[in-house]
Amino acid sequence: MSRFHERLWSHSRACHRRGWWRTARLIKALNFYLHHCLLPAEADVGEEVTLDHYGMGVVIHPQVSIGDRVRIYHQVTIAGETWIGSPVRVRIGSDVSLGVGCKIIPRSGQGLTIGEGAVIGANAVVTGDVPAWEVWAGVPARRIGDAREWRARLGLPLPCGVEASTAQSS
Repeated sequence: MSRFHERLWSHSRACHRRGWWRTARLIKALNFYLHHCLLPAEADVGEEVTLDHYGMGVVIHPQVSIGDRVRIYHQVTIAGETWIGSPVRVRIGSDVSLGVGCKIIPRSGQGLTIGEGAVIGANAVVTGDVPAWEVWAGVPARRIGDAREWRARLGLPLPCGVEASTAQSS
């Protein structure tokens, strides 16, 4: 993470893991003051997570697990209606893209999973699980395509070990 807001979030999480809760909260507050984003130290976050546009307006619940190489655009909300330390989590797989203003909101007391390689469109409202390598958009969000096909059309490479889609174009 080379950008300042991402480094602050990383330091906040590291302090929390070491048991330095006050320092973690102070760094979280500084990040909120500077970038207007709520990035909890308690979240489980993978490598190379990108918060585009300085993470402006991003709100993430502490009971969230985010995989590697996830791209989160501004104004994204990943909510959860549960307490910190609950076994109920929102899980975002690796290589996921969360479009501008999308809302990931599980039903009360339930978890939610966004599968590996999924793409969530701008302003989509997701309230249930999204399978791997699917593109979802709309309010409420629904499947609109296959992420592997979209990557192929745009000339973007697939991550290592991922096979191209055999599904027919929609």
